[in-house]
Amino acid sequence: MSVTTSSRQRARQEGRTPEKPRRQGLTDRQLAIAMVLPAAVLIIIFAVYPFLIAVWNSFSDVDINTGATSFLGLDNYVSIFSTPAILASMGRSIVWTLSNMVLQVVIGVAVALLLNANLKGQGIFRGLVLFPYMVPAIVVALIFRFMFNDVTGVINFGLQKIGLIDEPMSWLSDPDMLMTTIVLVNVWKYSPFFMIVVLARLQTIDSSLYEAVSVDGGGWRHRFTAVTVPAIVPVVLAGMLLRTIWTAYDFDLPFLLSNGGGPGGAAVTVPLEIRHLAFEQQSIGQASALAVVAAILLTGASYFYIRGYGRATKADQ
Repeated sequence: MSVTTSSRQRARQEGRTPEKPRRQGLTDRQLAIAMVLPAAVLIIIFAVYPFLIAVWNSFSDVDINTGATSFLGLDNYVSIFSTPAILASMGRSIVWTLSNMVLQVVIGVAVALLLNANLKGQGIFRGLVLFPYMVPAIVVALIFRFMFNDVTGVINFGLQKIGLIDEPMSWLSDPDMLMTTIVLVNVWKYSPFFMIVVLARLQTIDSSLYEAVSVDGGGWRHRFTAVTVPAIVPVVLAGMLLRTIWTAYDFDLPFLLSNGGGPGGAAVTVPLEIRHLAFEQQSIGQASALAVVAAILLTGASYFYIRGYGRATKADQ
């Protein structure tokens, strides 16, 4: 007779419920690892491995036909920092990213505050403001290329009708206006992202905090600065972190609206320049070096966002 059987009989004789044998399952740590592992494998395959390949290629001369590489050291990095066209694309990317962040945050926060003010018909407007974010980029580009057309565009027609301009403007063909036009379109499409995250945070603020400020004699300005701003700053910074990365790497809208970069390369940002280096000049090494530099700069920007987020979270507690 086994030990387990005898222990069960002894438990019955003593009037106790015999204990069931324990199954050997996964510990919490093992379960966590098992659930994270599939995502980690995908990240390694589709993010880490390609990035490591890009880093290696950035130090090499790569034959686009055979894939053969020859080590060049820092030559590719020296080349990208001494080529005026590449430096210009970096400058445009900085202007593109900063202008988008400022406008998207300001518009997104302002609209979110309005949608949280219990105004009449706000349910309908909440659905309408989300519409641009749901429209695919290719559709947005086609629509606005038609709207900004020099001859048949509705934008020029409307502005002339209300007397703001005397003659049609070359929104997408004038090098001085092209980048501004693309920024406006991008802001129209992606401002709803900040509207969503800020509105979600506003609806979770405890109303007793506003009541406490009112009891102390504070007006709407004090309620806004003492309660609303500290509450939304962390989510705004988190949203800016994501949108900064996505905007800096944004390829589709600038490429489609400028028809590949526009006259004189007026809308060529870093992603478009990487495409030009890799597929038109067939310089995989320089394209990889430029991509690595962009990743390093964005990592540095992410550090400041994360640091600011940590401070804002502590201040809100």
